[in-house]
Amino acid sequence: MQNMHWKTQVTKEGWAEMLPIYLAMLDGDDEKSKFESLYLTYRKLMFHVANGILNDEGLAEDAVHQAFLKILENFDKVGEISCHKTRSYVVIIVRNAAINMYNRRKRHPAVPIEEAAFCAAGEKLERTDDLDSLAKAVLKLPAIYKDALKLKYVQEFSNAEIAGMLGISETAVRKRLERARRMLEEILRREDFCDED
Repeated sequence: MQNMHWKTQVTKEGWAEMLPIYLAMLDGDDEKSKFESLYLTYRKLMFHVANGILNDEGLAEDAVHQAFLKILENFDKVGEISCHKTRSYVVIIVRNAAINMYNRRKRHPAVPIEEAAFCAAGEKLERTDDLDSLAKAVLKLPAIYKDALKLKYVQEFSNAEIAGMLGISETAVRKRLERARRMLEEILRREDFCDED
């Protein structure tokens, strides 16, 4: 795979121009066909997520481009294209690209994220009380913790892979996972306490 760390601003008409560049980074017709399907299925959703964070179409397009490059680096891990697992994965990657871009531009630690519910939208969980409570608790987590949990336990990436995708250290990944688990325990404990009243 060629070096993927260049920056290209994509115009709306340029969406089609970027696809051949991405495809040139892949080997084999099957991989190219699979990536083209992913690209056509998710590019508009990814743009919507990025634009919701950045509120700037040009920057959102750059974030989508960066996200596609990250996806290409881990493309062997992508399974079925039209499933909630892949949808969740691409949303996490583009959201993190947009947040990183936002933070670099604003030098501001807090990012208002309107799209936090995207990852869980449409996912079907077994309707047991425990799973239902856990799913509701996960939805209450800040996006960075929710994303770390999804990449680790739903997408089944290693800490090193997650660190590479999110542009953070493995230590930061471990800390996020630990904090997420502690926050989940606290949320579930509070809700159990409230249910007893």
